[in-house]
Amino acid sequence: MADQPVPQSALREFCPLYYLLNAIPAKVQKGFRSVLVYLTALDANSDYIAVGSSIGMLYLYCRRVSQMNKYNIEGKSEAITAVKLLSCFDDLVAVGTASGQVALFQLVSQLPGRNKQLRRFDVVGFHKSPVTALAWSANGMKLFSGDDKGKVVYSAVDLDQGVCNPVLLFEEPSAIVQLEYSQKVLLISSHQRSLLFYTQEQALQQLGTRPRKSNGKYGACFQPGLCKQSDLLVYAARPGLRLWRTDIRGLVEDTLVLKPLFNQEVPQFELFPRLGPTGGYRPQERQLGMVSCFLREGWVLSWNEYSVYVLDCLNQVIIGALESSGDIVSVSCTENEIFILKGDRDIVRISNTPEGLASNRKSILYFISERPWVGERLSHQRGGSVGGTNESRSRSSSITSWDSAQGMTLSTTTEQSELSSSRYSAINQEDFQQELVVKAIKVKKKAKRRRQGDLFGMTQIFYADLREPVQLNSWTFACSFSRVTCHLTGLSFCCVAQLAESWMGYTGPGCGILSLVVTDRYIWCLDFKGGLYCSALPDGGLSWQKFEENVQQVALSPSGSLLWKVEQKTMTAYACGKVTIKGKRHWYKALEDCAFVALSEDTAWIISTSGDLYLQTGLNVDRPCARAVKVDCPCPMAQVAARAGVVWALSEHRAVFYREGLSSYCSEGEMWKYDKISESQGLEPICIALGENNTAWALDTSGSLWFRTGVSAKKPQGEDDHWWQVSITDYVVFDQGSLFQTLIQATQNVATATKAPVERVAECLRVAFLSQQSQCQPSLVSSNATGVWIASGRNDFHVAKGSLSGTFWQGVVPRGTVSATKWAFVYSSAVLSKEGSFLWLGQSKKDLFCVWDQDGQMHPNTVQLPQDIEMVQLSACRDALWGLDQHGRVHIRTLSASCPTGMHWNLLDLSQLGQVRLISISCGSQNVWACDGYGMVYFRVGTQHLNPSMMLPAWICIEPPEQIVLISRTTG
Repeated sequence: MADQPVPQSALREFCPLYYLLNAIPAKVQKGFRSVLVYLTALDANSDYIAVGSSIGMLYLYCRRVSQMNKYNIEGKSEAITAVKLLSCFDDLVAVGTASGQVALFQLVSQLPGRNKQLRRFDVVGFHKSPVTALAWSANGMKLFSGDDKGKVVYSAVDLDQGVCNPVLLFEEPSAIVQLEYSQKVLLISSHQRSLLFYTQEQALQQLGTRPRKSNGKYGACFQPGLCKQSDLLVYAARPGLRLWRTDIRGLVEDTLVLKPLFNQEVPQFELFPRLGPTGGYRPQERQLGMVSCFLREGWVLSWNEYSVYVLDCLNQVIIGALESSGDIVSVSCTENEIFILKGDRDIVRISNTPEGLASNRKSILYFISERPWVGERLSHQRGGSVGGTNESRSRSSSITSWDSAQGMTLSTTTEQSELSSSRYSAINQEDFQQELVVKAIKVKKKAKRRRQGDLFGMTQIFYADLREPVQLNSWTFACSFSRVTCHLTGLSFCCVAQLAESWMGYTGPGCGILSLVVTDRYIWCLDFKGGLYCSALPDGGLSWQKFEENVQQVALSPSGSLLWKVEQKTMTAYACGKVTIKGKRHWYKALEDCAFVALSEDTAWIISTSGDLYLQTGLNVDRPCARAVKVDCPCPMAQVAARAGVVWALSEHRAVFYREGLSSYCSEGEMWKYDKISESQGLEPICIALGENNTAWALDTSGSLWFRTGVSAKKPQGEDDHWWQVSITDYVVFDQGSLFQTLIQATQNVATATKAPVERVAECLRVAFLSQQSQCQPSLVSSNATGVWIASGRNDFHVAKGSLSGTFWQGVVPRGTVSATKWAFVYSSAVLSKEGSFLWLGQSKKDLFCVWDQDGQMHPNTVQLPQDIEMVQLSACRDALWGLDQHGRVHIRTLSASCPTGMHWNLLDLSQLGQVRLISISCGSQNVWACDGYGMVYFRVGTQHLNPSMMLPAWICIEPPEQIVLISRTTG
């Protein structure tokens, strides 16, 4: 007998949430380690989608404006285990972590009279284990939290006064599974039981009288929409596929035995097709789990780590299920949407309408049909039918998935369901087609918003005088001594330029990425097999289409109106105007023996296989190629970049050149100039690119990204006297060394096999690698108005659309010393100002010098240390210098504007700490942190030494995370 097809549910997934998943990095860089980012918690409502991660970062996506925000939990990397949203007068989100910390955020709102500043409240000292459940009151004034040790904490939140007062409510003998609050009643579900807590009477009442047959994650929920406490009804999950319905006194009114419904085929949610295996383990015995009311009266959503079910409790039918689809981490539902977070880093949205319609609150009522797979009705019979859906689906962002909605067909019978809520109305196919009129409109983007969110809407970057910011067109620059580090020899100052700090990762379409080109509307990828792919710029996900085959190199003009390709084997360049993604394309033969092509809007710069350079001018969509003219160059070139009257070139030996004299009257220019800035910094680029807002970009042989600003036709070398290097911070999503991991591994393998020195093998492989690249020059960096795009050399690439930090280090030799002087330590004041900052440095633990960074001669002043004392650590703030000696004692030197190096040292009274021995101290602007030898952390308000006869500030002991021993603490 043939297998019967698995029945489909009326609820389904319309489109994957590409826009959400692509905005969350797959991994981050923690120092030199690349750390995978796991998604650990989820909650959603009509305005936001909140996703917790394993690195302590909360990703909050605003559905109204399609914007992703990030909130870090105290900079820690502990996993977020619970998250709960609330939309009332203010938008609130609560977060629980694996260490028991609870933080709640009052979000910024653009509406008049709403909160205009992000505020945060912390609940600490109560939970010592992972937080498992969170619940808000409807007005946002109460927050309840539970952990896996059974503690339930109530936090009274006063947003007007800006205070949060937590108190321990009670403790259960087992872990808390689920919390819900309504009408001054808190509904608690633990591993052993479900109970009601009446907050006014401070009384507990267990649901039912019979104990559970087995412990487990069984939840309970209130039926929504009831206004009086006496009318509250509770649905509680029980072992053995049973569901209790109880009143507010905990008395069981009905027991629903659902096991007979699962004896037949269970209708499954229809999921959008995905690449790769999607199956997962499903236990032999099905069970309910946590529960929530969903969509209509009597409908209950239940889930556990293996499955998700939607049940109609009044008619006792299964509406839909998700089984054998991988581990389920978290589930949340809105009015008509179910969001499922899976362990394979996927978020599934199940609903009866596409997300575009759901956001407009136009829900369409589906009716459950009389089908044999629904199972035998145990109570009422009802009618209705569900039509099919159009098989065509869009892989674009589900926000704009209107085609799926237009393709749906509905058919209803005259007999409607008795369960239809007044919030929904049934419409037939004719009404449906008249109701939904979708028109394409053009929206003008406001310039103000582009300044705020665009990559090139610059924040301040100061020059070396550090006094007034200098405005250059749309850029503002600043230079600050935000970080000073100690080198074995000499000193370096760090200047910081801000472009941004937000990267998103995408997967390439083919076998690796040899070239990446971004135009105003499209992104193009050339893989190592010669396949050329194209996709529209992603509002959500990418939709790749194969454009050509057997391509050696590709070039496009910034607007995308001109397209050239170099064919494999023949190395012949062909030009195409009027570029269309679909349909026939006409290629014009442009030039033979081409190795590399670069296009501006009206010119083509071509490098031949012999190393000669040619130029074609006067190009447009009707004339995509022209007669080539040879241009003299000082050496063989490997790559050229051209844009807006600026031409840069990269030689085969990684030297950078720029062309002077270009204008609208002279497209060829006058002469090549060698870029001495690149040579002075020792930069060895493998590819260069010219971008928006007069910016030049370079990717070097170590995988680092650099940029220069002010690059224009009048000043092609740019206005900076150095390259800015993009900083590697805690949340950079690309692996800095991924470009050359293969080369490094090959070096080690060859050196081991031949027993040759590693340095010699590395140099041989490097020469071979670079000579090979001259025949196949990679283009791994590209830029347009939306951001800068970088390919890793593998089959993935990343884009920065937020702000990017660039740094520049400059060597400094204090007066009276030589560049070979070795410094044992360098410390800087944590607070910077217009008056500058002070550096504290020494050649050993027995001497100390002070240097003012605004002193042009960098003259060091000697600071006397206490007699017979060796300082093992120093920490400076604006008005004090703290020192820790070899005996664990603390010495304070008071600083002032009249005496910036201080007058004398004062010994700090540490009698409060008893036998504690401090091993690390760190000063902030108004507080001090310290660590002892056992890893305990201490906090003190105030940085000044006070008279011992006065009441001294108290040291507050803070317990560190479990199984972690802290050895130092840094504050700013």
